[in-house]
Amino acid sequence: MANLLDYLDWRGDLTLEQAPFNEVDNLILAELSFVDFAGIVPAPGEGESVPLHQAAEAFFKTVPAGEKIEMGVLVPDAIPDMLRKMADSNRFRDMKLNCFVSWLDTEKAEQFAALTVETGDGLLYLSFRGTDDTLAGWKEDFLLACLPEIPAQKMAVQYVRDVARQFPRRRLRLGGHSKGGNLAVYAGVYAPGSIQKRIHAIWSNDGPGFHDDILDLPEHQRVADRIVSIVPKSSVVGMLLEHEEDYTVVDSSQQGLMQHDGFSWEVLGDHFVKLS
Repeated sequence: MANLLDYLDWRGDLTLEQAPFNEVDNLILAELSFVDFAGIVPAPGEGESVPLHQAAEAFFKTVPAGEKIEMGVLVPDAIPDMLRKMADSNRFRDMKLNCFVSWLDTEKAEQFAALTVETGDGLLYLSFRGTDDTLAGWKEDFLLACLPEIPAQKMAVQYVRDVARQFPRRRLRLGGHSKGGNLAVYAGVYAPGSIQKRIHAIWSNDGPGFHDDILDLPEHQRVADRIVSIVPKSSVVGMLLEHEEDYTVVDSSQQGLMQHDGFSWEVLGDHFVKLS
């Protein structure tokens, strides 16, 4: 069955004007924040947006010719191929990238990274990176299950504030895969009311849930109908903690925990193959 890379081959020639933004586009942009755009894409407030195809060209120049790009154990090796296909496609090549941040403090168990994409349809997609191979990232995942708030969640809220200030009046999509999905929801819930009104959708792609207390907050209720949770058929990560919102179950070519890999989610046309 087809996956994200096949989708880019099938529909990469269609602009968002020809085919509106969809759930598969969402996961592709969620995975994009795993690329290290340091020195290529400016941080919030530090420069003009960079077309995706230019950012991709600059990124691949940092890799010696013929050398395999190692993404790590947890991060899909298919992401560099995804970036190449995006840069060659009409759909993604002219999207603009800005506000790249990557923070790591191993001693404090803090790991946070995010990227903003001007999708070309008048909206922004704020992509929050999920867990990488750093020890800090693993520690934060463990803390997520037992603390009411982790550092990355606080950083995600501030990131939304910074991006909203830099791009006033633009509507927002927030999204991420794994921990990134949790950060997207958390940032949407705790964003100021004026920013919440600008949120078009919040995408959690197999992201962990929350403790019960956050689900009862009025801040959560204000955005609950815009939260889209997608999980594979045997989800483990996405079923952690509590989810109030409905979630969509999609088919995967993998088994067990390996279904967490978004590149295993089966794609048909402009959507995932759904089981419920």
